[in-house]
Amino acid sequence: MRDILEQLSYMSEYHTDNVAISYRETSLTYGELDFYSNQLATLIGHSKQPLVLYGHMSPFMIVGMIASMKAGNGYVPIDISLPIERIEHIIEKVEPVFIFNTTGKILNELHIEQITIEDCVQTEIRLEDIEPIKREQTVYTIFTSGSTGLPKGVQISYESLLDFIQWMTDLNKVGNHKKWLNQAPFSFDLSVMSIYPCLMTGGTLELVDKQMIEKPRELYDLLNHSEVESWVSTPSFLEMCLLLPDFNQDKYPKLKQFFFCGEIFSHKTAQKLLDLYRDATIYNTYGPTEATVAITGVQITQDILDQFNPLPVGTVRPNTEIELTDRGELVIIGKSVSQGYLKDKEKHNKVFKNINGKVHYHTGDKATFRDGYWFIQGRLDFQIKINGYRMELEEIEMILEQLPEVKQAMITPIKNGEKVQYLYATLVLTEMSTINEAEMSKQVKAALKLQLPEYMIPRKFRFVDQLPLTVNGKLDRKKVLEEIQS
Repeated sequence: MRDILEQLSYMSEYHTDNVAISYRETSLTYGELDFYSNQLATLIGHSKQPLVLYGHMSPFMIVGMIASMKAGNGYVPIDISLPIERIEHIIEKVEPVFIFNTTGKILNELHIEQITIEDCVQTEIRLEDIEPIKREQTVYTIFTSGSTGLPKGVQISYESLLDFIQWMTDLNKVGNHKKWLNQAPFSFDLSVMSIYPCLMTGGTLELVDKQMIEKPRELYDLLNHSEVESWVSTPSFLEMCLLLPDFNQDKYPKLKQFFFCGEIFSHKTAQKLLDLYRDATIYNTYGPTEATVAITGVQITQDILDQFNPLPVGTVRPNTEIELTDRGELVIIGKSVSQGYLKDKEKHNKVFKNINGKVHYHTGDKATFRDGYWFIQGRLDFQIKINGYRMELEEIEMILEQLPEVKQAMITPIKNGEKVQYLYATLVLTEMSTINEAEMSKQVKAALKLQLPEYMIPRKFRFVDQLPLTVNGKLDRKKVLEEIQS
């Protein structure tokens, strides 16, 4: 397999005018992506520090990624949704020489040289003394958002990225020169699952921005005009798209492949998608940012759906191993594992352990292996206690979502100080139009009593049209708690 820079050079020479990236009314060809990234690499080539990329869905964010590899620096993506205080924290950790600002609006609060798109395209290319990235170097650092505390900078090597891309291209069933949809912001590592497999197969990357997610009509227009063939998103983003008119194989016959990661892929959602896209290939994958996007995968077929509920996350990809601790925590070993947290020795040493010369990453996820597949059983830190009883919030959510009347569920622990007082359920129903909330609460409680002990049954219920999403397209638990408290 060619590496990323070799592939881009090949596409630039032999498929110059093929569109590499498409976003609203703008696009970049492979020739332009190669040329502009050479210009930017010239500007940043004398820096040994990572290039910070600031923006949202500008195609020039990907120009920045490629340029950072050509200059041997690596990159750190920052989305415009981040507050300035968090950006300042990241800048303090990274200590960049340059920020490639793709927004057209200078961040006056930051005292770092900011390169604009105009600066980039006006530069004369000089790459003679610039060395491209080596396999052992850090290719990107993504700062995980986290619900509390300051974000951690997860460093991924170029070798780990190439290993992941090889696995993804092996899974790819739609072939080369196809259109790939990217839902995730570039500061979320799910975007890596679409960007590089797309470019490595000579495809066109179709970018979905925050406004399209907030205004589904714009997303509907994108799907109608782009003829996407391979789809990468969180399951929550798919849930929203399933509400769009005629989201099915008859309407979008070219859409033949789906990849999901970042959250639990519910049995109910998977079955609905397979019913709508009966000829498509659907993958459920799993992996933390610290292990290069995803380390397990399974194709969701009717046989898998008939056999398993909840769904497995699949089998382990090559060059990666999985172990379980005595408490059932998933531990990842191999090429996929991150180089660790940037300048954060305390957090690094807590989860990255060197055992017999191999780095073991402790995920904090509970897992089990049965019938030839791995299953994720929730987060260890999602365990709570009520009156001395230990329980998993995600187990209650899973059982709720198996009820025919419930489409999505989120359980929120309501605390008094540090002590959990009771559970609050926020539900999206399959039919919301004419419900009596008191009667529906009673009905759901009665159904839960057949499967759960009394202490695991939520005390209060509320019903909403949809659950809020974070900027990354995951369910926003923090916002749900704020809504309940308000």
